[in-house]
Amino acid sequence: MGALDEIRERRSDFENSEDERRYSKIGALKKKAINASNKFTHSFKKRGKRKTDYKVPSISIEDIRDAKEESAVQELRQKLLDMDLLSSKHDDYYTLLRFLKARDFNIEKTIQMWEEMVNWRKEYGTDTILEDFEFVELEEVLQYYPQGYHGVDREGRPVYIERLGKAHPSKLMRITTIDRYLKYHVQEFERTLHEKFPACSIAAKRRICSTTTILDVLGLV
Repeated sequence: MGALDEIRERRSDFENSEDERRYSKIGALKKKAINASNKFTHSFKKRGKRKTDYKVPSISIEDIRDAKEESAVQELRQKLLDMDLLSSKHDDYYTLLRFLKARDFNIEKTIQMWEEMVNWRKEYGTDTILEDFEFVELEEVLQYYPQGYHGVDREGRPVYIERLGKAHPSKLMRITTIDRYLKYHVQEFERTLHEKFPACSIAAKRRICSTTTILDVLGLV
């Protein structure tokens, strides 16, 4: 029995050691992701370059930009600054570019869309939703609407999967409300922007700012 106890103790020590190394690795990755996010947020300090390398503790992240797109982004950015509509949190090259693309690079329409976004974030409390909102019913919700992120695609983008064929809307609404479910999705989008994209960018060593979505309709009638 003494030998058996010793073996169990050694196994327990080994597992604890493995857990400590795993948590340490996760913590280091999270720290790098946060640092990367900060680097991207202040990317406009690197002006006049079409190709920029962002260095995050021994990791180089390549960022290649189109000259015409960059010029349009700079014009939009200056107008938003003049109108006091651009906070430091949203002063990000790719965020501005995404809005420009959504309005076919029409500056005036993009500004209108941006202003609506800023007002909505204030009213909805989006800027603090990661800290203020807790979706305690998540585990139960996933039983009746399986969905979430799982790995990355070949380009390094996070993969989001929704199993629509296994969704049960009536049962889902007994557990949560539409308002809370919507707030949960807004929170997850914010988490993707501030945590997943930076982490994926570090892993891919290039700028990742989009996802791949898979809608699994197997079983959908």
